[in-house]
Amino acid sequence: MANLSALKAEIIAINNIGKITNAMKLVASAKLRRIGKRVVETQEYVSEVYTVFNDIIKQSNESVFLKKSDEELKKTLWVVINSNLGLCGGYNQNVNKIVVNSLKENDEVYAIGTKAVAFYKNRKIKIRDQRIDVDITFTNQQAREMGNDIMSWYTSGEFDEIKIVYTKFINNVTFEPTALRLFPIIKSDDSKSNYKGQVLFEPSAEVILETTVNMFLNTVLFGTIVESQVSEQASRRLAMENATNNGEELSNELNIKYNRRRQSAITQEISEIVSGANAQLK
Repeated sequence: MANLSALKAEIIAINNIGKITNAMKLVASAKLRRIGKRVVETQEYVSEVYTVFNDIIKQSNESVFLKKSDEELKKTLWVVINSNLGLCGGYNQNVNKIVVNSLKENDEVYAIGTKAVAFYKNRKIKIRDQRIDVDITFTNQQAREMGNDIMSWYTSGEFDEIKIVYTKFINNVTFEPTALRLFPIIKSDDSKSNYKGQVLFEPSAEVILETTVNMFLNTVLFGTIVESQVSEQASRRLAMENATNNGEELSNELNIKYNRRRQSAITQEISEIVSGANAQLK
């Protein structure tokens, strides 16, 4: 009966864990519905800003924000977006893998999320700054604060390149880690625009680039962080759903095993009673 007691305790433990994972799945689903409405509007806005900014870049020739053909990028600041909580599948691991595989000796990290802070501290990678107050209530004001810091580091020459690594949201079950260069901007001759013909800027594209680059940076930061937050909740919901389903399957298998052993034990006890009775009759 000792084996039966151990099996029973294991079944109870798995069922209790299943209740927790199911509750976490429901919480993640609620958060996903809440922030999912923002991502559609944000993606549309970021797309419009990016389109207009590409038109400005096409007509700009000289700017500190444009990459020169012979410019060597020696030091990069990686803006890494992780979660504050765990149990979200490979959400953090996939993002950090991109960064670790591309880090140069002098590179630094701007860690967003407690998981990013812990990950890079443990690996002795220099953290320029950190933010652990980013969640589904992330605001434009927070994006501006981050953008101001990043802009000052870049324009002062502390970094030759700024990259942001985030999780791009595609749908509720598909999200992919993505690295995006913020600065310097690479001018591309085949940049596509929704505008027909050539757009004329007054006073000039260079002047407009210098005055609107902050808006561009803040918009990209806000958009990527919102997408990452949606992806985090979707990843956690999927992970907890899989954990709950796996727990139910394991619980069913253990119940079958428990019933078989219990039946075997009862049969053995009956056999022993019958054998004892027959022995007394003799």
